[in-house]
Amino acid sequence: MKLDSRLAPRLYRMTLATRWYDELAEKARWFEAHFKVARYGSIHTVRRKLAQRGVPFFQRIIQRSHGIWIPKHDIRISFEREEPAAKIESKMQIELRRMEFRGRQREAIRMPSRVFGYAKRRRRRRRR
Repeated sequence: MKLDSRLAPRLYRMTLATRWYDELAEKARWFEAHFKVARYGSIHTVRRKLAQRGVPFFQRIIQRSHGIWIPKHDIRISFEREEPAAKIESKMQIELRRMEFRGRQREAIRMPSRVFGYAKRRRRRRRR
C-alpha cells in the first residue's frame, strides 16, 4: 500500500527578511527570521499558512524591539526545499538576526530564539 504524499510529514523552512537605511545611525539595517516546522499536508497550503502566521509575528517583534513598523510589502518571504521529517510538530522554532552594514564593515547580532504555536489558539467564550 502506497502512503499518500499529503500525509507524509515534511520539514518546512521559511525566511522572512527586511532592510532599510537608518538615517540617525547612518547604517543599513537588515532583519531576518528563520522559521522551522514539521507538518503534513499539501506544500502550497502549509507554505501559505506559515507565511500568514509568520509575517505578523515578524512585524510585532521588530516593532517591540526597535519601535519600527515594517509594512507587509517590504518583507521578503522565501522558502527552502522541503525535507522528509520523522513526525509532525505543533510548535515552530524561530531564530532571529539583526545585521548592520556601514561601508564594508558588517555586524551580525543574534536575537533570542523563540518557539511558538503553528495553529492559532482558540479563544474560549465567557459565559455571562
